[in-house]
Amino acid sequence: MELMDMMSQFFINRFTFLFRLVLAALLVWIPTGIQPALAAGTSYYVDCSANGEGNGTSSSPINSLNAVNALTLSPGDSVLFKRGSSCSGSLSPQGNGSASQPIVIGSYGTSSARSRIDASGQEDAVKLRNLSYVTVQDLELTASGDNTLARRGVHVLGQDAGELYGIRLNNLYIHDVRGYMPSTVPSRYHGTGKYANASGGIVVEVLGSSVPTAFHGVTIENNIITAVDRQGIYVWSNYCQRAELAEFWGSLCTSNWKPATDVTIQNNILSDVGGDGIAPMTVDGSLVQNNKLSGFNVRSQSPNAGMWTANANHVTFQYNEASGGKTTSDGMGFDVDHSTSNVIFQYNYSHENEGGFFLLCPQGKGKSVDFIIRYNVSVNDRARLFQSCGGEIRNGQIYNNTIYSGDTIGPVIYQESSAQTQAIQFRNNLLYKEGSGNLSWTLNDTTFTVDHNVFFRVPDSTTPAGTNTITSDPLLVHAGGLATTDYKLTEGSPALGAGAIISANGGRDYFGNAVSASSPPNIGAYQGAGLSVPLPVPLASYHLDATSGASATDSSGGSYNGTLIGGPVWNASGGASAGFLQLDGVDDYILLPPLLNPASGDFTITGWVKLGAGAGSSQIIVQQEGSSGRSLLYRDTASGKLGTYLGNAALLSSATIPTGAWTHIALIKKGTTISLYINGQPDASASRTAESESSGFRLGSHKSPTSSNVNFRGGLDEFRIYGSALSSTQIVKLYNDAGLQ
Repeated sequence: MELMDMMSQFFINRFTFLFRLVLAALLVWIPTGIQPALAAGTSYYVDCSANGEGNGTSSSPINSLNAVNALTLSPGDSVLFKRGSSCSGSLSPQGNGSASQPIVIGSYGTSSARSRIDASGQEDAVKLRNLSYVTVQDLELTASGDNTLARRGVHVLGQDAGELYGIRLNNLYIHDVRGYMPSTVPSRYHGTGKYANASGGIVVEVLGSSVPTAFHGVTIENNIITAVDRQGIYVWSNYCQRAELAEFWGSLCTSNWKPATDVTIQNNILSDVGGDGIAPMTVDGSLVQNNKLSGFNVRSQSPNAGMWTANANHVTFQYNEASGGKTTSDGMGFDVDHSTSNVIFQYNYSHENEGGFFLLCPQGKGKSVDFIIRYNVSVNDRARLFQSCGGEIRNGQIYNNTIYSGDTIGPVIYQESSAQTQAIQFRNNLLYKEGSGNLSWTLNDTTFTVDHNVFFRVPDSTTPAGTNTITSDPLLVHAGGLATTDYKLTEGSPALGAGAIISANGGRDYFGNAVSASSPPNIGAYQGAGLSVPLPVPLASYHLDATSGASATDSSGGSYNGTLIGGPVWNASGGASAGFLQLDGVDDYILLPPLLNPASGDFTITGWVKLGAGAGSSQIIVQQEGSSGRSLLYRDTASGKLGTYLGNAALLSSATIPTGAWTHIALIKKGTTISLYINGQPDASASRTAESESSGFRLGSHKSPTSSNVNFRGGLDEFRIYGSALSSTQIVKLYNDAGLQ
């Protein structure tokens, strides 16, 4: 037996030696750059609807958050919640991942419904405390409450932990988070629900004071956040003391400046937010892009803005949309706040915010320095386009923004609130006002310079002294539209190539067009070539260039042909465009079928007239029949002015219709605003309530002619009726197309 044992051991040793040789040889032949596969982490499956507590496998899942919270997770591990299931309580995982093997908290299963975690009275649906390299994704989170205590969908907390890395929050649906805010607590303190221990959809914060702590590499992306109080997405740190900090934050900051770095907030959709939308505080190096926010400052009853930063350096906000901001307690779409430097807002869209477009809010020692606001579009933002809180601004640049203010809107362009220096260069901006309400300025600072801007319908009396200002119509594609493409420039715009050269301009415009660093740019947010002007298909179009017949043919395809009454005369040439129709001023006119009800919506009537002679009190150009039909267009004989009686009150132009020359005229009804145009230019407007009438129309005659309201004597050409309100640019195109100017 001893001999046999010796022989067995010999063969074992020999086999082991040979095996090691073969293994070594194989390892030598592993190609460069390919490493042996690392062992995969453990996946823990969770189904809170399961009957019993399992061991975490897919066939025997864990069924409670307490059991998950008791695990110590390792790099590469995952915790997967069953889709369609719901857990109650707070998920507070333990353990850290690594840069190459993060811990992933997500979902599994085939249900179309998300895995849901309901905080059920606890503060946080998900809480990540002092963790690094953790991803949370694909879950539905909610944290209901009575708005008197803190509530959060996701709470990322660092506290006396040193450096923390690699947190990613992705594709979460967070809703009905009802945390406290100023409107819901007895003290009404403006900071309730923000600063330390904030409430909201996603809160990333650093507290404590004994071990300097900061997050690095935080990514918040692809999330849907709705019905949350107070904040949408919020970043805060108690480590925020520095020499340039605004004094009123002094008591909020417990330790010296240690900002979060490499914070990315992108591709999120937020709505119905009680307070601020997206607000990263105390960061150095942050990117906020491609987010859409609709509805903020809805319930807080305190100052809140859409997207903003304070006590931060090197933050870029781009490709975002902010709308629906409530109240004028701030309520702006965007904000460069106190104690900031090198903040850039570019390529953003702000619209219909009650507080306005931009807040600039330096305070005390907390100056706003070296910021840039460029290539943004603002449509119908109210109250204030730009407001300064009153602190000092150094080297602020506001350039190449396009701003439209429609009917009844009259914001202050720049509202200065103190005597502190406002060192801003305001260049290459396009401001367009339409309808009632006036744009104005409240600005006296001589360090605020105004150069190479378009101020269309901005009263000269309120505008600070500027250079190279253009006041003519910039010919936007469709001023008043809600699509940003409506704010591109068209052919012939005076804003094309009329801007000041800015060398470090970012290299592109709002729409992705390249911007030269050496050639004069366009004024406004669009830097492409002038576009051809699109026109909608009219309800009816009458070229009036036939040579015979008793009908005025509708060339629009709508079959609204008119009937010639009284024997008007066709002329083969001499019109505004080719031929025209001559009326005798006695009994000639064109009878048109019912086309529209003026009270039912927007419309436009355009055409060319050549007056032969004045007569009576007015010469009727367009009249609607029926008991409520009005004289839609006429010439007032005494003054020679174009008039309309739509809304049972006269509106007269400033310009006149001469005799013996072709004149282009237009009536536009947009909402409750009616406007008159002469030769392509807006001339007069007023608020009117149009009468409801569905009868037909007459060109060249009153429905009941008298010695006062006489038939038109002269030529008619190229009349069109549209079922929409044309833009001023479209009116200019119709005028220019005739080639008479």
